[in-house]
Amino acid sequence: MNQSENNFQNQNINLPNENEQDNVFVSSGDVSHYTNSDSENLSNSSLESKDRNWYILQCYSNQEMKVQARIESLIQDQHLTDRIFQVLIPKEETVEIKNNKRMEKTVKIFPGYIFIEMIPDEEVYFQIRRLPGVSKFIGSKFSPLPVTQDDILRVLRKSGDKSKKIEVDFLIGDFVKVVSGPFRGYSGPISEINIERGKLKAKISIFSRETPVELDFDQVEKMVQ
Repeated sequence: MNQSENNFQNQNINLPNENEQDNVFVSSGDVSHYTNSDSENLSNSSLESKDRNWYILQCYSNQEMKVQARIESLIQDQHLTDRIFQVLIPKEETVEIKNNKRMEKTVKIFPGYIFIEMIPDEEVYFQIRRLPGVSKFIGSKFSPLPVTQDDILRVLRKSGDKSKKIEVDFLIGDFVKVVSGPFRGYSGPISEINIERGKLKAKISIFSRETPVELDFDQVEKMVQ
């Protein structure tokens, strides 16, 4: 299993295979609009266009953006707006705090893969597969298989989530120095890290007593031991 497939597993997304049944999914609009209450509406919409599904296209390393642009050009040049509806590279915002430096960036959730909403068509498959940078559609040897409704909803919600994922190089036991806030100037070891909240707890000495204090990641700097 390669790294990209591990990313699918980490997000609880099942890659289609030749043993799966065909699944139906219809969607339109900005992915940021999708919420947990949308499932029933999407299921009802699928009845109106049961040939319209989402598929996964595998690309060569670092070719996703170029392939996306080529598919969008293909749609315009070949007048395929009635067969290819969306070309999505799922991304998320991250904040990386490393070596006491904060860096915000946008990263691909599934490196090497593009999600395409389209109506099955052998000519369209052929046109997309022959584009530079394309490896293959995910599915059986003879035709791609659609992504399940639950899985594509998970992808769309993840892509539409505007909260930033935080990555840090802090470890339990690391010594940090407080650089802002009421405890500025104090230092001590990390006793707890909460990635989701962007906070940590450090045991600092106040009046000769070790006291656990909750701090934001950007309030501290890692000390060199």
